Amino acid sequence: MAAVRGAATEPAGAGLLLPPRELVPKPDADDPLDYYYKPLTARIYRARLRLALDLLGAGSHEALLEVGYGSGIFLPELARRADRVTGIDIHRESAAVAAMLQQLGLSIPLHEGSLFEMPFGEGEFDTLVCLSVLEHVTELHAALTELRRVLRPGGIAVLGFPARNPVTDAFFRAVGYNPREIHPSSHRDILAAARTHDGFAVEREARFPRFAPLDLAAYVGCRCRAI
Repeated sequence: MAAVRGAATEPAGAGLLLPPRELVPKPDADDPLDYYYKPLTARIYRARLRLALDLLGAGSHEALLEVGYGSGIFLPELARRADRVTGIDIHRESAAVAAMLQQLGLSIPLHEGSLFEMPFGEGEFDTLVCLSVLEHVTELHAALTELRRVLRPGGIAVLGFPARNPVTDAFFRAVGYNPREIHPSSHRDILAAARTHDGFAVEREARFPRFAPLDLAAYVGCRCRAI
């Protein structure tokens, strides 16, 4: 596990390590990077990362893959929890993310590639984190099959995705998106696909806010065991 140089941990024991905003590149116009730092949205967006950490658990991991690393904002925290971290995304800004990581004292291999055809061997990782990716695709069974392929038997996949409801729909419309176009798969679609996939057993589900009904939550996640 890596010590991260120059990154900031949130106050009051929040336990989430975030890079300084000025270091983090924005790989494309649609990346939600700024929402992690703006006062009105930071609590909700950072809660997505904390939910994933809660599902990941307190133990250390040998080889962890982040699928859809985006700006790389979560990689420094993941590097504290695994001996080896790798990232993959479809964007072409890996050099900018690598430069940010280098300033933080981290060397993490970053790959460009599709979720459906990742350049990794079977069972290469014991842990996988995939946040805010699956809602963008409709071929959920194929996506989960590829995630399962790169995991060892008994490995853990932590999946996170926004809930679909009138509040989240209104938010996405307010920031200029058609929620059905950018998120063709709902939280219920993804949960159903994970629950019924023969390569995974869903061990735990979580949501933010914690005590909100599933269909009124802002964000949903699940921890899946590779079988």
